[in-house]
Amino acid sequence: MQKILLFILLSFTATILNAQSKKEQIETITSTLDSLIKDAASKQQYFNDKIDSLKKTETNQRENFIYKLDSLNKIISKNQKEHELQIENARNKINELKTQIISLNSINESMTLELKTKDQQIDSLSNKIANLSDILDSLSNPIIINENDWQLIESALKWIEKDHSKIIQWFNKNLYPASNSIYTHSCYSYILDAVDFNSGYPGSIEEEEFISKWSSMFDLNYASFSHPFENGNCGWASFKFKNIEFLGNFNYGDWYKLTILGGCGENDYSETLVRVVKIIEENGSFKIANFISLRDN
Repeated sequence: MQKILLFILLSFTATILNAQSKKEQIETITSTLDSLIKDAASKQQYFNDKIDSLKKTETNQRENFIYKLDSLNKIISKNQKEHELQIENARNKINELKTQIISLNSINESMTLELKTKDQQIDSLSNKIANLSDILDSLSNPIIINENDWQLIESALKWIEKDHSKIIQWFNKNLYPASNSIYTHSCYSYILDAVDFNSGYPGSIEEEEFISKWSSMFDLNYASFSHPFENGNCGWASFKFKNIEFLGNFNYGDWYKLTILGGCGENDYSETLVRVVKIIEENGSFKIANFISLRDN
């Protein structure tokens, strides 16, 4: 019985001790839990405060961004308006310049037409002045009909500027061999009579008739030729121009000095002739109207 009581007592004591231990554990756990809850609440509050702070910062940043964006939009809008105004002003300026260009082109065309008219008037006046000058020259220097005196002709020659390339080509092409078509009618008649007189064949023109017929027009000191641009009794086999020189204008013709080399044989240029030739234009062609000998050897 005592053992049972002792066992019950021990069990009750253990139970009491065990209950006290659990209570302490519960209190410890409760205390720890309270501490954890407080710590969690403290951290939650910290995080809440942090979140609020971040929200405020974000809000401030957003407001600041919106403010800057609005300012930038205002600046862009202002710049765009200014740019559009500049473009409009530029367009107006371009339109004004186009109008001015059209006006200037019109003025230029008018001035060009006026200048062309003036140039034509000037050309007409220049021609009139030239004609009057020729008339004055003819009045101050009467035309000498006779062309048989070289010294007189030389003193009366008048220099004029002109292109001589065509007449030079004509000399090279037509003087050798010469046909009657390169002479005027009177000049060719003189050549025929001079050759006839020089040959002395029966029936040839007599000296008195020859002198009477041609002495007033041609230099009869040079009349004993068989060819106007050769000498001697042979027909030249070789001929070339050493020089063709324009001397001037006289009696409505251009006078040229021809220096000619030639001879009877092939490649024979031992003879030198110097002729002064008067050229006129007749029916669109050049013609020899007179010639004088300056050298025949």
